[in-house]
Amino acid sequence: MSIKLKEIPSVTEVEKDLAGLKTHIKGRPNIDHLIKRILVEKRKKIKKDLLIFVFIILLVIGVMMLSFNN
Repeated sequence: MSIKLKEIPSVTEVEKDLAGLKTHIKGRPNIDHLIKRILVEKRKKIKKDLLIFVFIILLVIGVMMLSFNN
C-alpha cells in the first residue's frame, strides 16, 4: 500500500489567492452618518414647526389686542 501525499501550496500562492478574495464593499452606507443626518433633519423640522407656532400665537395675540382697543 502506498500513500499519496498531497502537495502543500507555497505561502506566496496562498497569499495571492487570499488577496483576490478580499473585496471591499464600497456600496455599504455608513450607518452612523445616516443616523446623524436623520437627527439633523428632525431638528430642522422641529425648529421650523416651532417658528411657525410662535408666529401664529403672536398673530393671534396681535389680533386680540387690536380688537380690545376698538
